[in-house]
Amino acid sequence: MSSEKLRTKPPYSNTKVPFEKTKAKLEKLLRSYGVKKVVWANNDNEEILLFEAFTKIKGVQRGITIQIKTPHIPLTKRQYGRLVHTENKNQEWRLVFHWVKSKIEAVMWGLSTIEREFLSEVSLKLPDGSVTTIGERIEEVYETIQSPSLEYHPTPNAKVIDVEVVER
Repeated sequence: MSSEKLRTKPPYSNTKVPFEKTKAKLEKLLRSYGVKKVVWANNDNEEILLFEAFTKIKGVQRGITIQIKTPHIPLTKRQYGRLVHTENKNQEWRLVFHWVKSKIEAVMWGLSTIEREFLSEVSLKLPDGSVTTIGERIEEVYETIQSPSLEYHPTPNAKVIDVEVVER
């Protein structure tokens, strides 16, 4: 699987639910699972959802800020007899809603932990004062290193058995 966009129709493209209603439903969902702080932000035409979740790290309860940016799903539609290129905000927020819902439910029902589910979206404040996410930092690291391939590497104590096939 690659990071290239799929050539299939994206999910929720026909949704009639306004994005404002989806955002309100998403906030209600987060609060129903104990999230106290929810912030909606706009940065350079990017819509961002931020919320604070709590987890135990080495036995100490700590708050972590999760930062989720909506995807940009292009939409071409006819408006006043002309083709207009825009985004389907209703679809983008439905996609975010269902994605967050599935991750939160996985955490609440013991399938995973909050830090595993949202690791790449965890916000970090860097020593220079700038804010980024772990996912953005990982992308920076991958620009400078090479990921190892999945070649077979035998373990030190592995036993190799030669097999001879005899046909009768």
